[in-house]
Amino acid sequence: MKNIRIVITFFLLWLSIQFNSTIEDIIAYVAIFTLGLVHGANDIKLLEKNVSSSPNYKYVILGRYVLIVLAIAILFYVIPSLALILFILVSGFHFGEEHWDKLIVTKDKGHYLFYTAYGLLILFLIFYLNSDETTEIIAIITGFTLDSYYYLVGLIFFAIITIASFMIGRVQMNAVSSILEEFVHLIILAIVFKMATLLLSFALYFVVWHAIPSMKSQIIYLYGNTSQKSIVRYLKSSLAYWLIAITSISIFYYYVGDKTYLFNAIFFAFLAAITFPHVWIINSLRK
Repeated sequence: MKNIRIVITFFLLWLSIQFNSTIEDIIAYVAIFTLGLVHGANDIKLLEKNVSSSPNYKYVILGRYVLIVLAIAILFYVIPSLALILFILVSGFHFGEEHWDKLIVTKDKGHYLFYTAYGLLILFLIFYLNSDETTEIIAIITGFTLDSYYYLVGLIFFAIITIASFMIGRVQMNAVSSILEEFVHLIILAIVFKMATLLLSFALYFVVWHAIPSMKSQIIYLYGNTSQKSIVRYLKSSLAYWLIAITSISIFYYYVGDKTYLFNAIFFAFLAAITFPHVWIINSLRK
């Protein structure tokens, strides 16, 4: 799995050199709308299997899921700045937890800080290396215009917190990975983030480094293995929720038309709305 991620990362680096930003963004959208959304489309099934055998409980879970989505959507409309900050924080924690959960031996509550700091390090690396695009989208969502200086400060701050929490928490790596290897991965990612657009950079980490490993874990949890049959069952069970998500974002696109940055802003708000309940469910399963 790790070698495949590296190969795909270098392939996307090659694409970012060969094609213009429009093609890069199309590739990013395709990746996010397929594998990216599918990895969260089985949330209800995952939690339903774990918490209750009652058939009615599925609708209770679905109700909570929908309420969280609506609450975040309303928050983006009423207080977009707060909603965006919460989205970045929750996404940072989720990215960090998914990446490190199987790479470290000992875990306690202190590791939540390490997970969050590492995930935010990745996000601010993307923001800083694509500062102009990031500033434009943040301005559309919140009305505030940020200088690239703030992304650099955030990047340095979360790099320090990542290192400090790693050392203070006495994080012990397992035999699968090493600190040097993870550092090399960060350098490779930084090179691609610098060459690619904001959307392709986000899609690279979200889909290749986060969604695909997460899908593998989910398939094993639901069906016990990653055979072709299990993968097909997983995709079939994802279909209904995936279609709802695609339909929703298609409606948004219909109304904003070719206003690319407005659509990108709405798109990230849409991702935020479905990220919060997804993180809630995955974290409940881990507990």
